Amino acid sequence: MILKNSTTTIETSTSQLSSILMAFILFVILPVVASAHELKDTSARITLRDGQVEVRIWVDMSRWKIRFRDNQAWLLGDISQPMPAALTAEQTKAFVIKVLNEDTVLTLNKQTVALTLLAISEPKSSVKHKEHTEFVFISKHQHSRVEQIDIRFPKSLGSIHASFVKPKYKMLAAGSTAQVFFPAPEK
Repeated sequence: MILKNSTTTIETSTSQLSSILMAFILFVILPVVASAHELKDTSARITLRDGQVEVRIWVDMSRWKIRFRDNQAWLLGDISQPMPAALTAEQTKAFVIKVLNEDTVLTLNKQTVALTLLAISEPKSSVKHKEHTEFVFISKHQHSRVEQIDIRFPKSLGSIHASFVKPKYKMLAAGSTAQVFFPAPEK
């Protein structure tokens, strides 16, 4: 009888310990792992369409401004000049636009094309890019077929997660099914 109670006590203690351990994992470790998937780096999407290229860049402006004020980044050549500390919001915006215009270079089929700033979207409470400002650039081109895209962003942006998109367009009749084929990459 004493042995049975001891075994039951040990099983209960083990069960309680595993419950506490599971709660610890769920409430302490899991949020850390889940937040690791949040995109903190700069990201860009380059979309190639007939006669035009669209470049969207999402930047964490607070991190980028800190980098612009880092004298060591200037000494290492990551930025061409430090951003003055006492700039107004409009002056800061002009400074950033100037850097993006001068240091973002787009080349199609080995020919450099000019980018024009189309829009700037300030952060909203978006889940995808909650603290990022979006810069949208556009470029017109005359190439009948684009075989190569080269793009260089300002070094001060750091690492960039870039995606390159070439949409396929189809007109769908009401209720019809679209069928799109993606060729296998050449080896």
